[in-house]
Amino acid sequence: MSREPQDSDFHVDVDGVGHFVFAHRTVRDEIRISAEFSRLTEGCETPTSYLENMAGWISVLKVLTVEAPHGWEPERMDPLDEDTHPKIIKVFRALRAKEVEFRKAKNPAGQAERTGAGQ
Repeated sequence: MSREPQDSDFHVDVDGVGHFVFAHRTVRDEIRISAEFSRLTEGCETPTSYLENMAGWISVLKVLTVEAPHGWEPERMDPLDEDTHPKIIKVFRALRAKEVEFRKAKNPAGQAERTGAGQ
């Protein structure tokens, strides 16, 4: 992967796929993800649900992956192999679960986020 490691990176083990290191998502990453999504969909204004989902998963994984198991290249995987889509989805879900876990830790249950004085 081309992403440089940072102190905020986190590790995720995905059963049956391997060990990943992901970057903590930033606003700049969201811009990169959107640009990658556009590239993958080739600017299609109304992508099919398959195209939208697949491009969405791959764009997030491509931008946020710092380290992946040897040979992990979702764009180069065989789309007709019955394990391809489940593996991509499994890795994406593992990443999202970890991101959700971080946000829950920042805002424990029962504590509303403060938006400003008096609100």
